[in-house]
Amino acid sequence: MDTREQIIQESSKLLNRIGPSSMTMDMVAHSCGISKRTLYEKFPDKKSLIMECLRREHERQNAEMRHIFETAENCFDALFQVFTRTRSYLQQTSAAFIDDIKRLYPELHAKHREKEKEFVIGLSQVLAKAQGEGHVMPNIDTDIAAFLFLSTMRNLNENERLADYGFSRVQVFEGAFLNFLRGIATIEGISYIDEFVNNQQKQ
Repeated sequence: MDTREQIIQESSKLLNRIGPSSMTMDMVAHSCGISKRTLYEKFPDKKSLIMECLRREHERQNAEMRHIFETAENCFDALFQVFTRTRSYLQQTSAAFIDDIKRLYPELHAKHREKEKEFVIGLSQVLAKAQGEGHVMPNIDTDIAAFLFLSTMRNLNENERLADYGFSRVQVFEGAFLNFLRGIATIEGISYIDEFVNNQQKQ
């Protein structure tokens, strides 16, 4: 692994663990075992480093999603795999991450929001396919359902509001995801959901 790749990997770990505002270039250099001079030769400032970390993470997630939906047994199976990975990501990522990005780098947060429309379109297509598989009710407008799901997921970034009610991001994500699917699922789909939940509880 070359130095630039090592910097990106170590920085991504720090970003997830403590958030952008707490991460310093000194920390990155120390984690990589390199001098600050070497670090600044690769990345002129913290913002450029964070931008590259976010770009890489977005690429990684997209590749992972493509693989899941290409190899899953059906759409619900794919969605449950996404659920499991997202829950793990939330457990490992600092709650301050999104707050820091919004506050310190609003242009980066704006780019993230621009991708939301792609998410809604993609989820709508998945739900439409799940209708054909018999897991989502045929009378559901998948465009509206996908938009409503996104609107609910935005609450994951409202850390102060969640704290007021004593909820964690993981709790809200689990409840929102599973209740969303139950609300649009057929009887067969609900059985599939129940089987997944029961298997999760046994683990």
